[in-house]
Amino acid sequence: MAWFAFTAWCKSTLVSFALLFLLHVQSQVAATQTPHRVMEIYDHTGQPVIHGRARVNGIRMHYVHAGQGPESLLLLHGTPKTSYYWYKLFPLLTQHFHVIAPDLRGFGDTDKPPTTDGYDSATNSQDVSELMTLLNIDKFHVHGEDRGADFAYALAATCRDRVKSLSFCEMAVSGFGLEETSYWTEENLTAQYRQKGIWCWHLGFFSIPHIPEMLIQGHEREFWEMFMKQECYNPNAIEHAALDHWVACSMQPGGLRGILETYRAGFKNAANHRALLEAGGKLKVRTMTIGAPEFFGPIVEQSISRVVERVERSEILEECGHSLALEKPERLAKCLREFMLGVD
Repeated sequence: MAWFAFTAWCKSTLVSFALLFLLHVQSQVAATQTPHRVMEIYDHTGQPVIHGRARVNGIRMHYVHAGQGPESLLLLHGTPKTSYYWYKLFPLLTQHFHVIAPDLRGFGDTDKPPTTDGYDSATNSQDVSELMTLLNIDKFHVHGEDRGADFAYALAATCRDRVKSLSFCEMAVSGFGLEETSYWTEENLTAQYRQKGIWCWHLGFFSIPHIPEMLIQGHEREFWEMFMKQECYNPNAIEHAALDHWVACSMQPGGLRGILETYRAGFKNAANHRALLEAGGKLKVRTMTIGAPEFFGPIVEQSISRVVERVERSEILEECGHSLALEKPERLAKCLREFMLGVD
């Protein structure tokens, strides 16, 4: 009897220790995971922006919008960001514009189709074109940064009668200079130190099938924090809450793959852009470029000049890196207001 009681006690103790160990492991896993939540953005009056979901081009697209200005401004983000990237910019613009910012296909709370097709610039430009149509906005201005600028060019070249002005920032156009920034050359490797551009090592890496997922999954926080902060002049511009949000988005089902597929569509983008130029010629749309000396810098204007008739305004924001809207939001907003509206 005593032996039976002792055995039962041992079993219950082992079970208790096993449960405690599992709870400890779960708590450690939970501590390393960032719960996804929709981040709030506010307009110039302190009111939260309006969230919406639109069924466009075969997907559900999450977007935010605010402002009662007479002109509409579409904002297109880059990697690995979402519409929340514009949280510092919204309150500086909504007094003057009706501002619309989607999560692009594969990002944030927008659908991430389980396919290798459909992440190219032609598809993305159709997504946002249909969004603006759904919102009953016929003509609008567009501002894009990073990958969003590539899509902004495709949108302006596809909808030449709808885009009133193009702000092309911190990017080179696919097919017209972007690919050259990824080459393993001494000139590219030293370009950033000479403030003559940047070596975009990630273009090739992100384009490889399967390998980036294998290496990044489980290390999303470390990878994206390194990736975003090394692009900045001031790393503190990447605030913890924003980084947590973007990391969490990349950890959603299909989140990382959706981001990477936009890079795997790179050669398709280049072919699309060359076809747009051949079919319609250089864009006549009013165009502004903004570069940062810590990243693309002068390459921005050099690249877009190959596909537009004239760059009306070109800026280099000193002491700034790749994330213009986070690092220099006031200066960026001033440029947009002056260029698009003629107001300070």
